[in-house]
Amino acid sequence: MIEIKRVALYARFSSDNQRSESIDAQIRAMKKYCQTKRYQIVEIYMDEAKSATTDKRPAFQQMIEESNEGKFDIVLVHKLDRFARNRYDSAIYKTKLKKNKVKVYSVLENIDDSPESVMLEALLEGMSEYYSKNLAREVMKGMTENALQCKHTGGKPPIGYDLDKNKKLIINEQEAKAVKLIFKLYNQGYGYGKIIVELNRLGYKNKRGEIFKRNSLYEILINEKYTGVFIYNKVESKDALERRNNHLYKKGDKVIRVEGGCPKIIDKKDFTKANERMIKNKLSSGAYDSKEFYLLSTKIRCGICGRKMVGDLRYSGRNKSRYVTYRCQTHRIECKNKEVNKDYLDDYIVKLIKRYIFNEKARRRNICKINQYVKSQKDNAENIRKELKLQYEEVMSKIENLTKFIEKGVITDEIIKRIETLEISKQEIFCKLNKQAVYPEYEESDFTEKQNQFEMLEQDSVEFKTLIQEVIKEVVIYPYKVCFVIKTGLGIIDELDTSFEIKKQIIYEEYSSAVKMEKSS
Repeated sequence: MIEIKRVALYARFSSDNQRSESIDAQIRAMKKYCQTKRYQIVEIYMDEAKSATTDKRPAFQQMIEESNEGKFDIVLVHKLDRFARNRYDSAIYKTKLKKNKVKVYSVLENIDDSPESVMLEALLEGMSEYYSKNLAREVMKGMTENALQCKHTGGKPPIGYDLDKNKKLIINEQEAKAVKLIFKLYNQGYGYGKIIVELNRLGYKNKRGEIFKRNSLYEILINEKYTGVFIYNKVESKDALERRNNHLYKKGDKVIRVEGGCPKIIDKKDFTKANERMIKNKLSSGAYDSKEFYLLSTKIRCGICGRKMVGDLRYSGRNKSRYVTYRCQTHRIECKNKEVNKDYLDDYIVKLIKRYIFNEKARRRNICKINQYVKSQKDNAENIRKELKLQYEEVMSKIENLTKFIEKGVITDEIIKRIETLEISKQEIFCKLNKQAVYPEYEESDFTEKQNQFEMLEQDSVEFKTLIQEVIKEVVIYPYKVCFVIKTGLGIIDELDTSFEIKKQIIYEEYSSAVKMEKSS
């Protein structure tokens, strides 16, 4: 009795120069091949618009995984380059299939187990890999030539720009306003959170029509194109495992930089100022290079002299015990304030925030508090707006009356000075009218997102520190007490905060009792 071979078909087409019909042609040819050989087709795996230069192909990975189950004896492809264009990946996955007693056949290449077939297969795979790499090199040549002519090389243009018919960047005036506002607010000292709130309040969206996020702000602030410099090939290539780090940049003449190659939206001095602040923030945060993680750095100050308190790590005593504290910058030199145990203080702050902000009861209370404030601001803003409109109309009326004297030929220095004064008043009132900013109402989903971050993030992570520093306004250390100010407006509305004053001893007692409970449990 002839044993019927069970076959899994694998088909793939890439989106660069193939159409979706090509995958149907592959399946049709493989089915005809199986019919001729009297093979039984038990499964069909397809990956559309995926490249064989990477093994990130879901259907392919599923096929390799299911080969463990003994569902099929053969993996059939239309051509060997549909399986893999990289000899290393090909060898790895064929070995995995071989362990599961599965062979790889090709419709167009007649490969069997003979020594000649081994040579032929190696030659075909080498040619496919050469074709793939040579194609990538030729594509790179064409894109480099386009970049030298300052033509956009693919994908969506950065926010603030559109493309003309020659694929060159032109300014999108509405989006450019958002870019200018981002640089302006950041250079004024605003954090990402507050910038996003302001962008959303004014109705700005990113290039995909979505609200701005922290990562998109970072990419905007480091994009030198906004200064009129066209840049291409800045990011390092993928590594051996086909991974790319978008924050790792090339150096030297590999990067194409053309001064004046695209329209300028931001002055170089503003761009430089923003990037200097980013570098300074990274270095001063203490979370990147420090051996110890200080959750409250930049937020904690001395209650005696007003200076910042800094983290201090030391080993002392016969047993070289480890001590980590916050202490005044001039400790033991000028200031006699007592230092405070870092672990005790950090843990107490986190518990305090959880108690007064991130729990169910506090959430409802704080959302209500925020939105009551927003409503009062709206009502207040409306009253102020009405008053300003009356003032504006009154000034316009006075200017109009004085203008009538001039039309009649009555021109004196006093009238001219009076009109100039009224024009200045008019401009001031007009500016005040346009500055009547009102915070948007706070949605429960916004709060839930922050609460999830608070609960999920590791306490010694940079992301957790960023969240805590949005909520903590300041911590002031006195010799025998500690004062906290928590932004119950979640850092969105500075006016909403709650102050706490406690004795230092309470921190130590609560921390010690919590540690004892953890040990006993």
